[in-house]
Amino acid sequence: MIRIESAEREELLLIMRVQTDQLTASEAARQMGVSRKTFYQRAQRGLEGMIAALAPRPAGRPGKARDTEKEALLAQMAQLQLEKLELQRLLRVRELLQKARVEDGRGTEKKTGSGSRSNRGGRDRPR
Repeated sequence: MIRIESAEREELLLIMRVQTDQLTASEAARQMGVSRKTFYQRAQRGLEGMIAALAPRPAGRPGKARDTEKEALLAQMAQLQLEKLELQRLLRVRELLQKARVEDGRGTEKKTGSGSRSNRGGRDRPR
């Protein structure tokens, strides 16, 4: 049950008495200590709030509010974790290949340019 403060309760009762023609708007405004225009504004807000509260709503518990920024960051984090795993696998394969080359005696050799042609001046031309 909703708890209403005494001042709010009095204001609500005054609005309802005006709505049921038990009291004039001027008298209700005077008792609230506001202008008649302000009374009508408050009464309108109150009635709109009541109508909104009575509007049909979906059955069951309300769903949790979605945090789209958090969801986007979680998706990005999941993608980065997948990329990390892929890079770790690739690194492991390279390490295994390097180890196999060293065991075969090929891992420390470097190719030399002795059998290749020199490219002087940046031109490729047959000799």
